[in-house]
Amino acid sequence: MSHTHRRDGHGRRRGGPDQARVRPRGVWGAALALACAAALTACGPDGGDADAAGAASDAPTSPAATPTGTGTPAEPAPSSPPPTTSAAPSASAKPGGIARCETDGLALSLVANGQEMNSKYFDLRLTNTGSEPCDLLGHPGVSLLDAGGKRVGEPATRSQDGTGDGGAVRLRPGQAAHATVKTAGEGVTDGRCWPEAATLLVYPPGSRQTVTTADLAGLKVCGDSFQVGPVGDRAP
Repeated sequence: MSHTHRRDGHGRRRGGPDQARVRPRGVWGAALALACAAALTACGPDGGDADAAGAASDAPTSPAATPTGTGTPAEPAPSSPPPTTSAAPSASAKPGGIARCETDGLALSLVANGQEMNSKYFDLRLTNTGSEPCDLLGHPGVSLLDAGGKRVGEPATRSQDGTGDGGAVRLRPGQAAHATVKTAGEGVTDGRCWPEAATLLVYPPGSRQTVTTADLAGLKVCGDSFQVGPVGDRAP
């Protein structure tokens, strides 16, 4: 029994030093692992602050740095004012503040004015029937119509016959402007004349409306010659 006891004691004595040698190795290994973990935590791959880098990468993007579609839009630059355009002149506007004569204030008449050389002349009159002065300027448009309202021949071409000089004619109430209508005499055309017309239709200068008369004063266009001069302030 004493021998067994010694073996047990000897075993205890041998076991004690071995455990003493192993324990420090485990303690140092744990300490070394902790140190490495602390080093890895403290230092990033490039030697910077890992916590700071992580915080920076995890931080939300500032709205100021990245504009969004819901942000307040920039105030648009003031648009340039539209180009100023001159208003189209009124149909009745004329220099000097006097209105152009309109068809509802004009009466049309045609008066035979004789024959000279191989031409026959007629005085086309536009009389101001209104209560205010008005102006006329230029050539009237003149056509002939048959009894059914169909045009006879062609509209009159423009000439410089008459007393008009191309300037404006101012008509006081009751006054008339005059334009000379000319055609070839029937005798010099071998009877080559247009069919007889029933109505004289006239566009006063500058107007798109017409005035008419059924009194043609014997006008018959011959030789395909039908002309009208500019308005003047007196009869030719």
